[in-house]
Amino acid sequence: MIAVVTGASYGIGSEFCRALESEGLDAIWLVARRADRLERLAEELDTPCEVVPADLTDRGQLKSLVDSVVSSGQEVRYLVNCAGAGRFGDTTDLSAEDTAMIIDLNVTALTEMCRGCIPAMPHGSTIVNVCSASAYLPLRGLNVYSATKTYVRSFCDALRQELGPRGIGVLEVSPGWVDTDFIPISRSSGDVPEAVFKHTVKARDVAVRAVADAKRGRKRSICGAYNRLQVFVCIHMPRLSTAVWRRSLG
Repeated sequence: MIAVVTGASYGIGSEFCRALESEGLDAIWLVARRADRLERLAEELDTPCEVVPADLTDRGQLKSLVDSVVSSGQEVRYLVNCAGAGRFGDTTDLSAEDTAMIIDLNVTALTEMCRGCIPAMPHGSTIVNVCSASAYLPLRGLNVYSATKTYVRSFCDALRQELGPRGIGVLEVSPGWVDTDFIPISRSSGDVPEAVFKHTVKARDVAVRAVADAKRGRKRSICGAYNRLQVFVCIHMPRLSTAVWRRSLG
């Protein structure tokens, strides 16, 4: 039994690898672009690791990864799709390259990883897709990113129905802002007030809660009372949520 974790080089992805150490896996496949970071993480973990440097926005490398998982003959106990990207800015402010990268990583790669790995997943296995609280509200200034996460949310809901009869769980992980490199990277495309990020959670807490929620068979995992309230308000009071978001942007 193995786990395949994309976006494993830092943040939520690396914390998922640490949280899965107690699951008695034969190996964890560490997937990300930065081979050096993956090697350091592999040295830290007690579970045997397969280091797989790959740029999942490259269709050829994505296909090669999926083919490698299937041809390994290993059963996939956990598929954890953490790889993701986002940029602040109105739709026309983002470059065509950044827009394509966000969609390729957040939507195409996640979907293909699921499609390709499901045949290797036995009864009792789990797909963990890292989504976002932004999936619950259209966000001006973060439109492309939030739209891709809305896709992930919908995809999880339908995939759960498809795989339920096969005993495969699908967990949507929707934190708010997480204290990782994602925040400064996403801000690099625009001037974003600090107030937007005042309610952050730790990547470790997100991963530990998600693994626990997966084992309980839950549909979604939201770390932190503020974030759970935020998602509730987005669902039931979208106009208020939109006003709060606009105010936070200044």
